[in-house]
Amino acid sequence: MEKLLVLSLVISVLYIFTKIVEMKYVDKQMKPFRNVLRESVVVFLSSFVGLFAGFMLQGNVSDFMNVMTNTKSFSPNDTQVFTGEPEF
Repeated sequence: MEKLLVLSLVISVLYIFTKIVEMKYVDKQMKPFRNVLRESVVVFLSSFVGLFAGFMLQGNVSDFMNVMTNTKSFSPNDTQVFTGEPEF
């Protein structure tokens, strides 16, 4: 969870930096910093939700991609076979 927060914070700080550079050199007109801060909060929240969903679905997505690319991969721990004598 801490990794997600730090990564989202880095993304939003980079957004603020690029937005300030854009306003200063490209637009040559500075907007109120309050608007930039509001946009960066939206960037922070959207990046956090996206990263959270990505990390939660990481195993499912890799399994799906293995099926789509016809990659033969399995875990021996997942596939267990009973080879002993039945006890009934």
